Amino acid sequence: MTKSIYSILLAVIFLFNLTPASAYNPSVNTTTIPYQVYTADSLIETRAEYLGELKGDPQMYEFTIGADTKLSARVWQLETGNPIPFSIIAVRQNNQNAGVAEVGRLKANEIVWEKTRDSVLGLSFLKSKAFESEIGPGIYRIEVSTPDNVGKYMLTIGEKRVSSGYFGTLAEVRKIQSFFGKSIFAIFTSSYIYYPLGIVILSVLIFITWRKRELIKSKHA
Repeated sequence: MTKSIYSILLAVIFLFNLTPASAYNPSVNTTTIPYQVYTADSLIETRAEYLGELKGDPQMYEFTIGADTKLSARVWQLETGNPIPFSIIAVRQNNQNAGVAEVGRLKANEIVWEKTRDSVLGLSFLKSKAFESEIGPGIYRIEVSTPDNVGKYMLTIGEKRVSSGYFGTLAEVRKIQSFFGKSIFAIFTSSYIYYPLGIVILSVLIFITWRKRELIKSKHA
């Protein structure tokens, strides 16, 4: 019996290690001063999630790159009925305090929000199309806004995902869920929980059934 339980535990650990990590890299915009700039990761090819809430003013993200790079960004919001009219604009800071030059933008009235379900996060979102542009070395800013600058959002920059392991991904999932007001029990809506857990429960039930049959056989032997 003890050896069988030990084997099940080893199988569970092996299952967790086999589960591919759909990694996230979330950070919460904690700026409190209007138009205060939030420093974003300069490795803009690697996907990062910036969680922000507009409370009367736009929010800006700044990053610096040293080589030609592809910029890919989009804005997400929870699917709760009427979409919040978010828009984003990317600008490049010109040299010698000569102002900024627009790189591109996604206008609120031009965004067709696409409904999508993220099974790992256990959340349904509306997402904008991706804003993409080839950019050179320099300092850049991305501004997120709405007409009245109110609402929660998730800004994603980059496309390449970097694995953070099973339990690391669960911590990231919980951080995003919590930001959008979901309780601790929402973690059970994540496929990273219910899928392995279902397999574990099924394995235990099969084991119990097998043990009962073995005991019945031994009694009639």
